[in-house]
Order: sequence, then C-alpha cells, then structure tokens
Amino acid sequence: MADGAGKALNEGPALFKDIHESCVRRHEDAQPITAIFLPPVIVRASEAKSEIAACAPFAAEADGLAKASGVLTAYFKAMQELAAFATSSVSGPNEEAAENAATAANLSLTQIDSIGKLSGLVTQLFTERYQRSHLVKYLREADPSVASITRGFEDIVSKDYAGLLQEEQQTLTAQYQDVGDVRDTAILLLLNRAYSEDGDDLNRRKAVASAYVAALQQIREGHHKLAQNADRLNGKSMTVALQPYITQLQALIPTLQKGF
Repeated sequence: MADGAGKALNEGPALFKDIHESCVRRHEDAQPITAIFLPPVIVRASEAKSEIAACAPFAAEADGLAKASGVLTAYFKAMQELAAFATSSVSGPNEEAAENAATAANLSLTQIDSIGKLSGLVTQLFTERYQRSHLVKYLREADPSVASITRGFEDIVSKDYAGLLQEEQQTLTAQYQDVGDVRDTAILLLLNRAYSEDGDDLNRRKAVASAYVAALQQIREGHHKLAQNADRLNGKSMTVALQPYITQLQALIPTLQKGF
C-alpha cells in the first residue's frame, strides 16, 4: 500500500504544475492562427506581462500543492520504513512550513491543519525513533488527516483543474474555428492534423487527472481500512487485505507516468 501510494503521489507535482501551464496555454490559444507564410503576430511587452500576471496565482498555487503533496508522500515513506525496519529515516518540512504550503495551495482550514499534523507526525517518527509496536496508533492518529488531504487534492484536480482544461478546450476549438474558409488542401490537412494532435494532448491530460483522482480515492480507502483493522492483522494477513488496493494503484501508475 505505502509503496504504491508513494509512486502515485510522486506524479502529483507535475499535474499541479500543469494547472499554471493550462492557464498559459489558454492565453496562447486565444491568439489567432496565421498561415506559416505570414509574419508572426507581435505581442506588445505590456500584453505579455498582463498574460503572465493573469496566470501567476496558479503558479503559486501549484508550488504550494507540490510541497503539500510532499508531506503526504513523506508520511507514506515513513510508515513503510517503520513497518519494515522499526525506525524511519524520512524527514520532511516542519509544521509551519507545511501549513504555509497548504495555505498557498488554497486548501481549506481543516486541510491546512491536517497537513500540519501529518508533518508533525513525520518529524516525530524521524527524530524520536518511534517504534513499530505503536504502528497501529500512528495509523489511526494519521487517518483523518490522510482523508482530509486526499479529499482536498481530489477536489482541486477534479473540479478546478478539470474546469481549466474545459476552458482550454473551448478556447482551442474557437481558435481553429476562427481560421475561416480555407481552400488550400495542404493547409487544411495541416490544420486538421494540428487540431487532432492538440485535442489528443488535452484528452491525455484529462486521463492523467482522472487516474490521479482514482489513486487518491484508493489511497484514502486503503489507509482507512488499514487503520481500522491493523490491530487484528498480522503482517501476512494485512498484505492480503490490502492487495486489492495495491493492485488498483499499480494499474493506475502507467497512466500517471505518461506525465505532461
């Protein structure tokens, strides 16, 4: 569970970065398509600066999300080490830094608090040499935070990022529609090919986003089940109980690793 969760979570930062990139692409797609034999459209410095400013908040949000995601990844790595070796060598940002990142990511107050708590637990596991015998206690202590954080990421990807991609698709379609009546067969073929490739690229991003949301759901459900049943399971039976979640996570990883 921890290993599969870690691999899935590692793909998050690239997806979060694309929140900003989607804004940039949408601004670029708002520019008319010109034939290759025409001089390029010159964008004034003031207009370029305005476009960057419009997307700047998304860049700050993406950076905060990547750092907050790193806390969740560090937690799963720490728990994996604790289960295997009785101690953890994983360190992460302190609670204040983690909460600052979650604030920049526009997460809710509850989710910001959850990031801080999870970061504090990772620090304790690293500095105080917590023992494997207390693993059940740590899992149950962390479970509400894991649930809160994964829901926060899920909402951002399934709503905010999905909305940006939808706006990008609408702008892209309008860009090609504005070309007008093209009679040159060669240019028409090039335009059709370009539109098809751009559409495929958007669909790929949507597929990665859907896979990431599915991974978050599996992580949340798997962790909760583990926290509930850990005291009744030995190492072997725990692995059997979690295998369906591990398998589903592993099946999602190839899609996530297509990247951006």
